[in-house]
Amino acid sequence: MLGWPDDEATRIAAGMRGRLAGLDRLDTALLAEWSPAIGELETGHYRALLLDLPLERVSEPARSWWYRRVAGRVEEDGDDSEYGDDRPEGHWPGVPHFQLTAPVPGGRVPFTYGAVLPSQPPEALDPATVARHAAAITAGERPAAVVLGWIDDRYVEARHEERWLVGAVLDGHRRLAAYAAAGVPARVLLLARVGGGGGADGGLEGLAEVAAAYGCCRD
Repeated sequence: MLGWPDDEATRIAAGMRGRLAGLDRLDTALLAEWSPAIGELETGHYRALLLDLPLERVSEPARSWWYRRVAGRVEEDGDDSEYGDDRPEGHWPGVPHFQLTAPVPGGRVPFTYGAVLPSQPPEALDPATVARHAAAITAGERPAAVVLGWIDDRYVEARHEERWLVGAVLDGHRRLAAYAAAGVPARVLLLARVGGGGGADGGLEGLAEVAAAYGCCRD
């Protein structure tokens, strides 16, 4: 937390992470506690969503949706495809990351993919800490990670409509790795930027579809 005295930043961070330990609902108190961090975000409009996202950790380019979506277009286009000779490495975002295990179901767009990129090197995560988190998650704990995200609508070559939920981890790299290792959907507090270049409606339709599919703690 830039610009904050060390002791104050430590106190605020401890309180913020304390609420994330068993987060099962959003309320104004939570957002007030997180206001120091939220205030550091780019000025704009945001939606806060609490989600349980089925994520997997990806380190091989051929497993990433960035390549698999291209491979699917090649199969669909056949001889008309311009991507038949593309290699997985050419569509790799350059870093191991987390992604939805399958496209978001029930959306208007044929395929809505999801990827969450790290903000620190994944290889720096302590395996013992991740294993400890995974054991707690398997036992029933649901600590939340915090992700800054947005919806990106694309119309590739004016032929293939696709949508992305793209995120960057603000807090909780070890928690996300532990959820993936445990095979349990990851509890995520998504701070989603709306408006601007996310599509004609600023990404609202896509966020509504994501919330309908993965909203946390629904009856």
